[in-house]
Amino acid sequence: MKNLLLMCFVAASPLSAEEAAHPVPAADAALPPGSLYVLKSKWTTQDGREVVWSDSTGTPRVVALGYATCKGICPRVIADMQRIEAGIPADSKTRFTFITLDPENDKQAQMKELEGRHHLDAKRWDLLRGSEDDLLEMAVALGIRFDRLPNGVDFAHSYLIAVIGPDGRILQKWIDPKENAEPSVKAILALPAK
Repeated sequence: MKNLLLMCFVAASPLSAEEAAHPVPAADAALPPGSLYVLKSKWTTQDGREVVWSDSTGTPRVVALGYATCKGICPRVIADMQRIEAGIPADSKTRFTFITLDPENDKQAQMKELEGRHHLDAKRWDLLRGSEDDLLEMAVALGIRFDRLPNGVDFAHSYLIAVIGPDGRILQKWIDPKENAEPSVKAILALPAK
């Protein structure tokens, strides 16, 4: 979260002579304002691979946050993500990303079990866990609110599934579980074919 606030402050500040002498890396300079792919957060997948969020540049993603032991809205969120997946071509480059709100308890084994429980295709799905700071930064960037409940186990959190374009901009947000997958599917299908 500190990084996100710092990014906002830096973005609003004029460049000093020293900063002007050290231009932004070309990869970041090519990204549009508001791109989530400027985030340098580090994550671990359900298969134990370490990934850096900014390496997603060029890849459309469908992203949601939840946690493995959730018995409330999280199974519905995953099912709705699967509805989006079913509405796009099998050869789509779109990745489906579920980020845990509970990295303390959702270790690799729990994320792998979640993958099996929901029959998620590892070729298309990334179940990610990261540090508390990286989680907070991502939640703020997506506009997701969450808080651990007094029982110390469960979380209250927003229902949100975001479609992110290959340049990291949010193209569509599904924020009401009463809606259907069609707007998210349309946002993905409207992307230029590569």
